[in-house]
Amino acid sequence: MRQGIMLAAILLINAGVAYWAYHKFIVVAQQQRLTELTRDITRQQIGIAGVHLTQLQASIDRFAARPALATAMIDNNRLILENFRESIAKTLPASVAVRFIPLNSAEFESEDGLPLRFAELDMIHRAENRLPVSPEAVKVDGRWLLNLVAPVPADADRAVVGTLFISLDNRSFQPLITKAETDLGKTELLQHFKLAQPQTVVALGEGDLDSSYELPVSASHWKIRFTAGPLLAQQAAVNPLPLIAALVLFAAATLFAGNHLAKRFTAMPLGRRRAAAAAQPGNAGQMANPIHQQQDILDIDVADEDQDLLGLQESAATAGGDQSPPPVEDTLVKDIPAAVFRAYDIRGVVETELTVELAEFIGRAVASEALDRGETSLVVGRDGRSHSPALARHLLKGILSTGCNAINIGVVPTPVLYYATCEIGATSSGVMVTASHNPAQYNGFKLVLGGGALAADDIRQLRSRILRQDFRSGQGSETEQDIARDYIERIFSDVALAGEVSLVIDAGNGATSHVAPALFEELGCDVIPLHCEIDGTFPNRDPDPTRPENLTGLIAKVSETGADLGVAFDGDGDRIIVVTPQGEIIWPDRLLMLFAKDIVSRCPGADVVFDVKCTRQLNSLITSYGGRPVMWKSGHSHMKAKMLESDAMLGGEFSGHIFIKDRWYGFDDGMYAAARLIEIMSLRDQDLDAIFAGFPALPATPEIRIDVDEEKKFGLIRALVSQADFGDGKITTVDGLRVDFEKAWGLVRASNTSAAITLRFEGEAQQDIERLQQLFKQQLQKVDPGLTLDF
Repeated sequence: MRQGIMLAAILLINAGVAYWAYHKFIVVAQQQRLTELTRDITRQQIGIAGVHLTQLQASIDRFAARPALATAMIDNNRLILENFRESIAKTLPASVAVRFIPLNSAEFESEDGLPLRFAELDMIHRAENRLPVSPEAVKVDGRWLLNLVAPVPADADRAVVGTLFISLDNRSFQPLITKAETDLGKTELLQHFKLAQPQTVVALGEGDLDSSYELPVSASHWKIRFTAGPLLAQQAAVNPLPLIAALVLFAAATLFAGNHLAKRFTAMPLGRRRAAAAAQPGNAGQMANPIHQQQDILDIDVADEDQDLLGLQESAATAGGDQSPPPVEDTLVKDIPAAVFRAYDIRGVVETELTVELAEFIGRAVASEALDRGETSLVVGRDGRSHSPALARHLLKGILSTGCNAINIGVVPTPVLYYATCEIGATSSGVMVTASHNPAQYNGFKLVLGGGALAADDIRQLRSRILRQDFRSGQGSETEQDIARDYIERIFSDVALAGEVSLVIDAGNGATSHVAPALFEELGCDVIPLHCEIDGTFPNRDPDPTRPENLTGLIAKVSETGADLGVAFDGDGDRIIVVTPQGEIIWPDRLLMLFAKDIVSRCPGADVVFDVKCTRQLNSLITSYGGRPVMWKSGHSHMKAKMLESDAMLGGEFSGHIFIKDRWYGFDDGMYAAARLIEIMSLRDQDLDAIFAGFPALPATPEIRIDVDEEKKFGLIRALVSQADFGDGKITTVDGLRVDFEKAWGLVRASNTSAAITLRFEGEAQQDIERLQQLFKQQLQKVDPGLTLDF
């Protein structure tokens, strides 16, 4: 019997060794060889693509360098220009359009078979400013075209008189990738703008294996991706016969040795085996019977904060026996208010809800979580509120006490902290001390870990960690870094204006007071500052620019100065509201319409995410541009998570958060959104009122706030969802309760940042809104007759 058991064990060991050896010396080796072959082919294709792109650009540059072309464009000599067009067509047979565009004359053309849209206008504008412009692919009527542009004349020492813009059909893409390797796998030519999803322009061959490699083509928006196919996998195969022979020899040797040992043990007299077993320690007494062991039926760990709820503390105290005394908790830890740990940040009234002691605990909790996730540093910034310096000091103290390092970037708008987590290199995590748009008595913390904004459960887990006092211990170091200048330079390198724009910047004495004017002056704008001195008491207006009463000063200043537009930021700069020269407030959902038109034209099929408070016109408009509309719950953390999930290029909330990812990082940034708006304005020969006349607004209300106790607001909405009767209205409960009817819609939801519920209504006519408001009033008062509803 024992001999059989030993032999079975040896067989199992041999099977394990064989599995390990086959995986290491066959599977892994084959995968490594396949990876090396895949990389070699990709590098070969990169060389081919780079040479072809260089040759194409050199061809157009040679024509642009001819003095006769510059003279003909200045004189508008149609005969000479037509001769150039014919010559270019012979040199580049794939050309479908050759355009000679005088300086500053390019206009948006959407109806033409070969339109000049925002992408093309951007290329032309960059060429006019002698900025590097690589060839770009665009999709027109279902077919791919390759656009190239060059300044005329090409000589950098001479003044630009215009541009030569050439569009080539899909034949121009084929030489970018060779057909020689199609039997070995699939080669794809990708166009990849920074922070956008790659688009496949050309694909040759077939490949579906896991081995895939991607490399960028130097100085361009292009990439080559090669995916291995079965034939290449055969070439990478490793001969398994030598390994099989070695495993057979090893198995034979171990079986022989095992069999010999088993026979010797079996030959030992029975008495000697029993004596040896009896001599083992612990076997002298009766064997314990698990049925008679004393053990509680309930044998689970319960969090400290849940023991009172389950009545376990009293049981432990009265059960007798050797009970260890419970740990003594700091009174401050017990009194941490749950209400400040909100849906997408930590926020509360300073001194009553949010204290410096709590700030230190938050620093310890966030840093411990960051260390658990593999980070070693946190970026820390703060806004200009009067209590932000003290909160930041204690936050930093808590962070450093865990052994986590801190990079202190000082007083900055929140988007600058987000930018730092994307670009600083040492970390992708950070904490911003701010209460955003809330009044002066509030403060809080916005949190980024691993490049993602914390929300909901993750934020509540920080409170749980504090209650458990589950902190790392160590001593971190603090360094200071000025990141604002890098942020300005990054936007300057991305946004190019075709003309001078004058704008009024209303910083509301918030954190954008210094950075925003510096940014737009750097871009070449005529900046008129309003309330651009940091003052944490906000003496001139409330930090929330979404309230119309907070925009009266900006509207008056735009009118007084004749500026092209006015922009208002909230307390930390992640929200934007725009006003026109005629004093119209452009609410963010209309601003999103313009951005959707611009960005979806560059990224066909892109998702555009918007929150439940936005106009339903966005659905049809985004679809008409070839995008996919996605309605989601309000809140900057929720929106960023949804954009990441869906790979959206654009997102926006009615509250003023705009998220742009085609050329930016996808976080909410009021200043970058303003820069992109001004770029679009400068490319179109229209003022802001005329531009938005193309996006007419339906009658709608601003956000309506009804004060409701913090602890009651979510229960009120839940009760309304379960009890209300809205007839044949279409109900959406992704965030609060939205009801859509044929001619109007209404929304009620609990605010995640203040003690209130908010409502919004939109309709085809004002009477439609008023009827719907009455219906909402009836249903709300049915749930809570004590509500004061003055809308």
